[in-house]
Amino acid sequence: MARTYDWPVANGKAKIAEHPTSAVPFRFWFWGQVFDLLRANGRYFLVCLTILFSVYWFSGAIKSFAGQVTIANVTLRILADVIVKWSLTMTVSGLSIALYFKERKQHENTRERLTKRITDLELRIDSGRSSSQLTSRGRTRKGDE
Repeated sequence: MARTYDWPVANGKAKIAEHPTSAVPFRFWFWGQVFDLLRANGRYFLVCLTILFSVYWFSGAIKSFAGQVTIANVTLRILADVIVKWSLTMTVSGLSIALYFKERKQHENTRERLTKRITDLELRIDSGRSSSQLTSRGRTRKGDE
């Protein structure tokens, strides 16, 4: 027989039934414990399961390729690897150099655009000012090299 308790709640009374304690069959208890452990340690279980699965398939791949690799195959792979690395290096270097020259030209254009104004202002403040003999782009004159 179930007993009921009255618990006060904000909107009235709630009745909670207390179930009589009975023996739970072993299989339900066992699987309940298993799922409780999985719930509590699920992340570690999934990580371990993933690692074991990966090792299993990786070992199968190693076994299937054992003794099947030839010298020609290895040489071609090394050559292809070198060519890919060389191409990537040249591409990155070329892009870097192109970006450098573009930035340098833009900087010189900005310097040339602003030089006239600065020169006028400097001459207005000190008319006896001597020139640095730089070009309007900020480079030295041809005879200075």
